[in-house]
Amino acid sequence: MDDLALSRLNHRQRECLRLVYRNLEAKEIARELGLSPHTVVEHLRDARRVLGASRSMHAARMLVEYERDNRIGYEPVGVTRQGNIAMVSDVPAAAYDAAPGIRRNRYNLNYLERLGLIVGIAVGVIALTGSLAMGAHVVSQVLVSHKIDLSDSAYRR
Repeated sequence: MDDLALSRLNHRQRECLRLVYRNLEAKEIARELGLSPHTVVEHLRDARRVLGASRSMHAARMLVEYERDNRIGYEPVGVTRQGNIAMVSDVPAAAYDAAPGIRRNRYNLNYLERLGLIVGIAVGVIALTGSLAMGAHVVSQVLVSHKIDLSDSAYRR
């Protein structure tokens, strides 16, 4: 790893990369740092260019590894140490390096909560479909009760 390239990163680029490592998106990073999302994207682009990385997560991993190996008495923001492994949200970084195609989950939900959320959404969709069908039925009943036939020539184009 090129220590010179990592040392050329400015403070904001490092902050943005640390938050990318925590799997935050540009809008979330912008909200946390008090910047615009465009500025965050620019910082990440510049950091990738300095480090020669094609993806922000790769650059973030490079920075976290560098900071873990070259600490001078401070913990990087959002990264804690446990033994020899850098940790983010209590999940070892090595677990993500082993499966690079898998994206970490931003939401802290267990399987039962996820299942409940899926069932809730399904019930909501069914209820919405039922209300739309009932609304269409009511409209057709009103038209019939007022003896309005939409197939009349006056209603045709």
